[in-house]
Amino acid sequence: MATVLIERSWLEISPRMEAFTLEREAGMSTELLQDYITSLAHREAAYAWSWVRSRMNGPLMQWIEEIVPRLLAQDPDLETHYLICLRSVYQYGFRRSPLHHIKAGYHTALGVACKWYGSTLENLPAGSPPPQFSEELRQFASFSMSMLARTDGYLWDSAGAAPMDIVMAEGGMLLTVKDFPHLDLTKAPDYGVRLGCPALRARSEQGPAAFSGIICWVETLFTRHLLECGTSDRPLTVT
Repeated sequence: MATVLIERSWLEISPRMEAFTLEREAGMSTELLQDYITSLAHREAAYAWSWVRSRMNGPLMQWIEEIVPRLLAQDPDLETHYLICLRSVYQYGFRRSPLHHIKAGYHTALGVACKWYGSTLENLPAGSPPPQFSEELRQFASFSMSMLARTDGYLWDSAGAAPMDIVMAEGGMLLTVKDFPHLDLTKAPDYGVRLGCPALRARSEQGPAAFSGIICWVETLFTRHLLECGTSDRPLTVT
């Protein structure tokens, strides 16, 4: 059910995303916008990409709130079956409606992608090529829902914006090893089998739909506005 609604919603979200610009969203010229983003980065590296993320997330949530109820009204059977599925697998009340479930999915996808790209751009040496995480994020999204809970605050943030720790090794950037002494994975709950994000199965006429589209959106805007703005003065850990 989620895959069907993602596919239908993406048909309307995609052209809006293509027309989106940070300049229009922020009401600034390109020059003023870049000066502002750079000033945020000089205050704190994560401020810059977190601000960009918030400017992307606001319109995206508005689009979903407009589009999804209309799509469900056009297909009452879809909404009925969707509700049945949600109430049988989710213990979270705020995800027990199709609208909230779709919003949570898009919001999480955007947040995870922004975390990965933003944290990397904070630490890239000058002149480095822009990062690309399409395949890594696809693999990450293929795990069960409990993987998100287990990596919250490390590979992504549900609320915060702490940068990922990295090292320079083997000619590239690698994540540093992090211990989780407070988390016993043998006792951690697993909210579902390893089916992965339904957006991975969603398709459009041009191929993969929302999942790849969100990553491309983040990659494009982050590279344009954050790659060369001097996002961090923190030294890298070199191994």
